[in-house]
Amino acid sequence: MQKPGFKPIDNSQLAVRRIGVGMLGYGFMGKVHSNAYLKIPYSFANPPAWPVLVAMCGRDEARVTDVASRFGYGGIYTDWKRLIADPDVEIFDNCTPDDRHAKPSIAAARAGKHVICEKPLAMTVKDAASMVEAAQHAGVKNMTCFNYRFIPAVRLARQLIEQGALGKIYHFRGCYLQEPGHDPSAPLEDCWYATGTRSGILLGIGSHIIDMARFLIGDEVEQVYAAGGVMVDPEIGRAGDIDTTVITLHFANGVLGTIDNSRQAVFGYDQRVEVFGSAGMVGVSNNLPDTAVVSDAQGVHGSLPLFFFVERYTEAYIAETKAFVACVLNDTPPPVTGLDGRAPVVMGYAANKSYREKRPVKLSEVDIKPGA
Repeated sequence: MQKPGFKPIDNSQLAVRRIGVGMLGYGFMGKVHSNAYLKIPYSFANPPAWPVLVAMCGRDEARVTDVASRFGYGGIYTDWKRLIADPDVEIFDNCTPDDRHAKPSIAAARAGKHVICEKPLAMTVKDAASMVEAAQHAGVKNMTCFNYRFIPAVRLARQLIEQGALGKIYHFRGCYLQEPGHDPSAPLEDCWYATGTRSGILLGIGSHIIDMARFLIGDEVEQVYAAGGVMVDPEIGRAGDIDTTVITLHFANGVLGTIDNSRQAVFGYDQRVEVFGSAGMVGVSNNLPDTAVVSDAQGVHGSLPLFFFVERYTEAYIAETKAFVACVLNDTPPPVTGLDGRAPVVMGYAANKSYREKRPVKLSEVDIKPGA
């Protein structure tokens, strides 16, 4: 339903191009994405453009109404099919839980909407392939949300690697340690488990650092070996997930990689990457609230890493959203394609299979290509 007084988008008489955004999901990431759209400067495009928050959709009408009103959405829906059918929606932003990404995103693409979807792209390799295929067949833009790619330090690291500043690349190392929920103070039952609607540590939170490996090395992983266990809390194991993992990556170009994942980091979110080569190494460290270092008789002390990931990556979310709007406006490829989103799903499934079967697994064992 539209709010009283809301006018449909009409670009025919405007100097500023307005592009309509339909948001599916009013939870945490729906709010993060909504905030990002509001902070995109209209002057970034030529001619100037402005995202319009057309409508928000969620199953709980009272809650979606409350959140939508905070961000100024013009309409409210409780059925995502109606959101897709809204003629003013050009960009369909999917911020639903992991198990609800595939069906609405596929329907939106088939309806001619440009689709941006939170990670992981899907819960299964087959669904990920179907999402990519739907966008390709419809000729719409399709982007997966990997906000780490938009951190300035990460982009600089990628540039140095591409320029050959590190020489021949030998090794990637990634570290992703966090508290059990999205919020470090969240109760354990909010943890993203491997069962039900949640994707687990290897497919869910692990997809960020897996994507970093592909992005920085610039090549595909052929084989993974994953070891893991329940070391933080037995409830995580009873829910079907593990909380501590180490993954070894073998890239097609011969580069080796290692990834450390854990659901416990009492000192704050710990996300670091390093790439080592014949001529040097580049590393991206944790963001800190300040760079002050105190040296006294007890030791050398500094601030802990920022504790919550939104504190660290607000600007990256804005840059990510801006990049997708720009690719829609300029008809250019998105900086993170649907194929980029599909790859971590395949790698996560291979890692899960490796953990269960206690052996190295080639990605070809689990992969399903779009259109297959």
